[in-house]
Amino acid sequence: MIDTFVTFHVLPGKTAESEQLHQQLLARISVRIWRRARRTSRRSDMRSLVGLALILWSASAVRIAVTAAEPLHFVSVTAGADHACALTNQGEAYCWGSNEFGQLGNGSSDSVPHVRPVRVSGDVKFTNVVAGFTHTCGIACDGAALCWGANDSAQLGDGTVKPSFIPMHVATDIRFQMIGPGGGHTCAVSVEGIGYCWGGNWHGQLGVGNRDGDPAAPCCYRRPTRIHTDLRFRTVVAAGISSCGVAVDGKAYCWGSPQEGRLGTGAADAAIKWGDKTVPTAVSGDVIFATVIPRAWHTCGLSSTRALFCWGGNMLQIELIPKRVTTDSEFSTVATGPFHDCTLTGDGVAYCWGANTDGELGDGTTRDTAVPQKVATTRRFVSIAAGGNAFIAKSGDVSTWGFTCAVTVDDGTVLCWGDNRHGALGNGSTDRALTPTSISNP
Repeated sequence: MIDTFVTFHVLPGKTAESEQLHQQLLARISVRIWRRARRTSRRSDMRSLVGLALILWSASAVRIAVTAAEPLHFVSVTAGADHACALTNQGEAYCWGSNEFGQLGNGSSDSVPHVRPVRVSGDVKFTNVVAGFTHTCGIACDGAALCWGANDSAQLGDGTVKPSFIPMHVATDIRFQMIGPGGGHTCAVSVEGIGYCWGGNWHGQLGVGNRDGDPAAPCCYRRPTRIHTDLRFRTVVAAGISSCGVAVDGKAYCWGSPQEGRLGTGAADAAIKWGDKTVPTAVSGDVIFATVIPRAWHTCGLSSTRALFCWGGNMLQIELIPKRVTTDSEFSTVATGPFHDCTLTGDGVAYCWGANTDGELGDGTTRDTAVPQKVATTRRFVSIAAGGNAFIAKSGDVSTWGFTCAVTVDDGTVLCWGDNRHGALGNGSTDRALTPTSISNP
């Protein structure tokens, strides 16, 4: 009796990979026949040997099919200081770039850039994933919040100040609808619209009415703490030493340090503690916002009429109250980076403006501009994110970098451009790109 079964698939063409597998199979069958022949004496064994020989003959005429994995279809992308993450339409999270603090969530931390996407550990299905500067957070399908990466100021909210290389549940039974991690703290909105923050609070950026913390960690609150207000929020997002939120009526509020005018209240008190706002403070003006995204030194928001407003400092200028970005287009979303910003029109065309040291504006140049420039591509996008950071060697000596990623409308591909020294473009290299380039398959 023949005791070996092999399934073959005929290929219309021949590839290097299929040929290698084909030759390996022939070698295995040949060895099997040779070994059987050395000890064959019975008629039944001879029949088995003949069967194996027939299989060998058949295999020589066909090729093994190599079925390529289905490309992942992404629905959103997010960017941190040196890493980026994207969410698939199946709720799976992938990250790439720097993993020094475990912010990729793949179970390890290292100083070697991950130039291709890696799957976030665990079997959690997410509804959204958002990158902070050096940590990442997400909301699971059941509303639970999970975070991973740096945790030096309790920004993971798991009750410790230890980093985590895999997603850790935030220490609460509260169910959330959105989450917005920043530098050393994180904020989120519950399904009831209540705002919570946790982590570093030295400038009152948690909005809890003080600049204190837990007795065991005076700088920080290790678990979610309710923002000191009766407001109900649609969004709350943490930045570096400030936070901002949009109430259900569309009014914008910010709190924390007012340095560089990042709160949009008309104040820009340097590092003076009495200037900190420890509770939500209304942003100046009567603009009704759909979303507000603070990031490092400045904040941008999208109004209910699809107009763009920004305030604070972004290396090019300082605005103490919201100023409308010069453009005639209407937009569907805005992404705030440390020194550059990006937006999408209603039909998915991408524009960026601000610093352009590494091509983060995607227009094929390295020229800075205060006016939105169209990204050099015909692709349309459904999601866009602006990342980057700064290194201050000494007073007056500042090195900045930035990058941008976006998800295409048609096939859910992620394209990135700009700085790539830590693999934040996810394209298999560490070379910068002045125009959009596709990330590599995981």
